Amino acid sequence: MTHICPALPRLEQLPFNGDRTSAWLEVQQVGDVAVSESGTYFLIGADAVESAAKNPAVFSSSDAFGLLASPFPLVPIAIDPPEHTRFRHMLDKFFSPRSVAAHETELRTQVNELIDGILTKGPTCDAVSSLTVPFPSQVFLTLFGLPLADRDRLIEWKNAIVKLADVQATEPSPDVVQTATELLGYLTDHIAKPREANATDLLSQLLADRDHDGMTDAEILGLCFIFILAGLDTVTAALGFALHALAQDAVLRHSVRTDDAAAAVFLEEILRVECPVPSVPRRTTTDIEVDGVSIPAGSACWLMMGAANRDPRRFESPNSVGDQRNNHFAFGRGPHRCLGSHLARLELRVVIQEWLRRVPEFSLATPPEVLWPSATMTFTALELNISPARHSDLV
Repeated sequence: MTHICPALPRLEQLPFNGDRTSAWLEVQQVGDVAVSESGTYFLIGADAVESAAKNPAVFSSSDAFGLLASPFPLVPIAIDPPEHTRFRHMLDKFFSPRSVAAHETELRTQVNELIDGILTKGPTCDAVSSLTVPFPSQVFLTLFGLPLADRDRLIEWKNAIVKLADVQATEPSPDVVQTATELLGYLTDHIAKPREANATDLLSQLLADRDHDGMTDAEILGLCFIFILAGLDTVTAALGFALHALAQDAVLRHSVRTDDAAAAVFLEEILRVECPVPSVPRRTTTDIEVDGVSIPAGSACWLMMGAANRDPRRFESPNSVGDQRNNHFAFGRGPHRCLGSHLARLELRVVIQEWLRRVPEFSLATPPEVLWPSATMTFTALELNISPARHSDLV
């Protein structure tokens, strides 16, 4: 039986910037499927989100990411099976737990260099500008064999595109196109440069595979572009939410610092409760009925991962960080499950471990606010009072 689809509250008016629990509850009260004033459908319940994410034949990712203004294929996020399967087969080996673990020592060194800079300025810091923003950008540059000196330029390009890409718009603005063109020009220049023999960075390996049925230059550029836009702010957000929770709970800080198993559960629960990406876009290829609501073919749809992560029918105590690991939606579901999930987990673990080792005691200096509306929920700043560990505690 087909039902009339309820109207979704205006998301930009909900208090996601300061009270995400209340905001998500207001969304969930509408039901499992809702429609906006513009005719965009939102899937809210965990079962509805999971079913759609696992059904790319109907809920397609192709043509769903036009606002990012990339003239190249956004590999693999905006490509559906069976072509998507080919790309994942080529890329999964580079993002396996074993492959990303090879970077751990270098990334720990980079984290500690950033912490060194923070501690020289104490006793307060903005963890966003000094740690959670620069580190993921350095990870990208390291992984792709690009100069770390380009970090601040990369952050400026990424920030401009994220800020200018209005998720409610129907087409990218000229400013988005110009900024995206500058970023892609930078990447194109580096792809054209000669690579050292036997180089082990990801970009060199992808380029070496070009002549053996590997990815084309355009596809490699698309991968780089989506990695920057989908892989940097998400880690920044998760790190900020983790530090925010730890700053308010001394018992939790001690548990996460001294117990690796507790730390792993904590990070997964942060990803669930404070899902960095509130929703992901899809477009229907045919008429489909979801929970009694008829969605026409060609409809823009958003799968609300953040709401699914707090569905009380799926998770106990859905609105608080629990003491057991849950199979959350932060990395998605189905064939488009996040390619970089193992890398993201490594980044989160390394930063939190090194931070707690160097700064075992810290507290909030001012209440932070989340940037909203935005494609990624992240703190605009996170001011902390910090108490560094004594040198004798570190040896």
